Amino acid sequence: MWQTLKQKYYLIVRRGDVMRLMGELDVSAVENRSQFWLDLFNDLRERHLFNGSRQHMSLVRYCFLGVLQKELDEYKQLWNTHTIRPVRQSKCPSGKPEAMYHLPHRFKGRNCGFPASAQALSHFNTFMPIAGTPTDDEQENWFEELQRQSGLPPPLQWEAAVEIYITLKNMADL
Repeated sequence: MWQTLKQKYYLIVRRGDVMRLMGELDVSAVENRSQFWLDLFNDLRERHLFNGSRQHMSLVRYCFLGVLQKELDEYKQLWNTHTIRPVRQSKCPSGKPEAMYHLPHRFKGRNCGFPASAQALSHFNTFMPIAGTPTDDEQENWFEELQRQSGLPPPLQWEAAVEIYITLKNMADL
């Protein structure tokens, strides 16, 4: 790939940089990252810092959700803007996934979406935890107050989220 960039586009790019970016788009990199999060939460359980209670679940959500969402958004952006190259012996379309989704007719595709009734969608609510219940909101407000008291800023990385989780857990005596 780095040789193609040099020969075809006259771009001087370090091989390591190209390999790192390719790794970010690699499915195994996503699987490794998913495994990282599973291992992290399992480690909290093994160290008796997480017991699965409603309060611990709320605290995990409060501390880690922003970091997880940021990571998912970054990967979504990477995936949706990368180019799927054409393959001669394949009938699969090529292009950028986001454009292919929103403009399927340009890629000899079709929109396979279909409308779903509110009743059909409400069926899935039975599988989802109820968010925004008064106790969840009260706990989130309590965690925000404890975080303000601790002086810790909102986490941007997983290490900070772990630190905030442990600090708030101790402050809340959970």
